[in-house]
Amino acid sequence: MFRRLVPLAPFAILVACGSTAEPVAAPDTDDGGAHHHEGPSIGMDADIGALPEGQVTATFQKSQTELGRCVDQGRTRLPYLSGTVHFKVRVGSSGKANEAHLTLSTLGDRDTEACMLGALRSASWPEPVGGREGIAETEFTFDADGGVRMPVDWDLADAGKNVEKAKDAIRRCRSSSGANMLVATVYVQTDGSVLSVGISGDEGAEKAADCVSSALKEVKFNSPGSFAAKLVLGDS
Repeated sequence: MFRRLVPLAPFAILVACGSTAEPVAAPDTDDGGAHHHEGPSIGMDADIGALPEGQVTATFQKSQTELGRCVDQGRTRLPYLSGTVHFKVRVGSSGKANEAHLTLSTLGDRDTEACMLGALRSASWPEPVGGREGIAETEFTFDADGGVRMPVDWDLADAGKNVEKAKDAIRRCRSSSGANMLVATVYVQTDGSVLSVGISGDEGAEKAADCVSSALKEVKFNSPGSFAAKLVLGDS
């Protein structure tokens, strides 16, 4: 069951051109499920303008229902689905999202991530002021429902000899997509096969996502034993 997100904290606007705003930390909130850790942030330079604080906050809040549906759908397949997601949205002059991606995701499920990004892309955003685009970022952590058995947390040594094969696959996908940074979070079934893959990184990571997901599902890892495992993989 999806646990409702808490309201977003305000963010700061930098007025000096060529500067980038750092995310503003929100106070830790125990809502029993999804916790907000950062409010939206924006940057300004010749191309990047300001986004009205209150309207950006309202847009993220209005998207909560759709984000919740995405997580609920994912949990029909992966009851233990949980992790942290950091969204970055580029908003164009018309108030439509030009691009959205996950700079960080430890959910481990591409379908859920794509659903969430789709919800943010289809949202109505405020128009940027003083630039062709505005940038909004925020981060949430989704906790699994109580009583759900969680996957075993693996490190690379647990996964076995095919880790290098997996890294090579990620490297090829990153190169072909033009991404500079690419990280995959993987759920591994008891027989060592890959059940689900999640992708995050820079803007090029979205172009590489399908490639990575398909390639890693062809890799066989060690068996984690009697229950699934969760593994984070990069190409380095």
